[in-house]
Amino acid sequence: MILKKLLLFFSCLVLLSGCWDQAQLNESKLIRAAGFDYTKDGKIKTTAAVPQAMSADTGTGKVFNEIFSAKGNTARQSRIRLDRKVSERVEASKNLIVVFGEEAAKKDIYHILDVFYRDPKSALNARIAVAKGKASDVISARFEETKSSIGIGKYLSESIRAAEGASTVPAENIQTVCPVMFDPGQDFALPYLVPKKNAVSVNGIAIFHGYEMVGKMHGAEAVVFTLLTGKQKTISMSLTKKISDKHKDKILNYASIKVKRNKRTFNVNVSPDDKISAHIKLNMKVVITEYPGDNLTSKKKIQNIENALTKSLTKDANIIIKKLQDMNSDTFGVGRKLIAFHNPTWKKLDWNKEYPNIDYTASVKVKVIGHGIIE
Repeated sequence: MILKKLLLFFSCLVLLSGCWDQAQLNESKLIRAAGFDYTKDGKIKTTAAVPQAMSADTGTGKVFNEIFSAKGNTARQSRIRLDRKVSERVEASKNLIVVFGEEAAKKDIYHILDVFYRDPKSALNARIAVAKGKASDVISARFEETKSSIGIGKYLSESIRAAEGASTVPAENIQTVCPVMFDPGQDFALPYLVPKKNAVSVNGIAIFHGYEMVGKMHGAEAVVFTLLTGKQKTISMSLTKKISDKHKDKILNYASIKVKRNKRTFNVNVSPDDKISAHIKLNMKVVITEYPGDNLTSKKKIQNIENALTKSLTKDANIIIKKLQDMNSDTFGVGRKLIAFHNPTWKKLDWNKEYPNIDYTASVKVKVIGHGIIE
């Protein structure tokens, strides 16, 4: 009986395949950040950052970024030419971030991303962002934090992750944007990076329609935009809003809040004569984290603050929706709801022409549920 089991075991071993597609790390250079720009003659420039450990003589535990770049008629050709400039094989399976220069983002970004989707070894969880100016300038920059033990790829990825955690930018990667790019009823937005002298600032969002960047939003607009998506982790979201014009001392006209809960309702309706209307409603529960005006024990004072915040945020939300319509970017997915729930109407539409003109509004209701421990 034991002999039969052994024969069966060894027979199965014969059928097992070996590691036919292995890649030796000591024969590869791992890209941790990649950037793409278009040159003046219309070619694609790929810039890659490869972290290298310093020797004990130059500084134990530190890394520096080797920067490689190459041009080609396509992203794949530029990658092949990049490979020829490097002593080992270039490997992108551990890539952390892909950065598009702003001019490259205004063209068809799928033409570049196609190289990632067709490669089974691509790191599809790599974050994706748009940079002001050229992506090559961001990838090759030596920011303060990248001079120690952190490479540019990790630094950029962690900076975006922190912004995602604070709900100031949408959480996207190469994989999540793919189905949206091919969805005729929805668009998307990406983090927008602004390089400065010693750091990079995640300074808002880049708005897309189809495969192309059509605009951007900064600061408080980006925060309210993220609120309107209904997907954010609001526990970390903070806002400072002007709630009055009465005080000569300007600081007394402002209040800072932290959003503890944001319940979103999104309705899309079609009338019998095929007129489309859409409305986003937010019910927000917030904690006041700063209010120099004081006297928050008064119910009337709290109600006045709630009313002021409600009015201000509703105005901001409608401004954002109007801007999105002007950009023809359906990032909240009105078209997706039409496809799902009003398909006969959808089939009659030229959505690119119809969307900017639909009746599209938003409303925000703010409820203060706390104001700190001072009172």
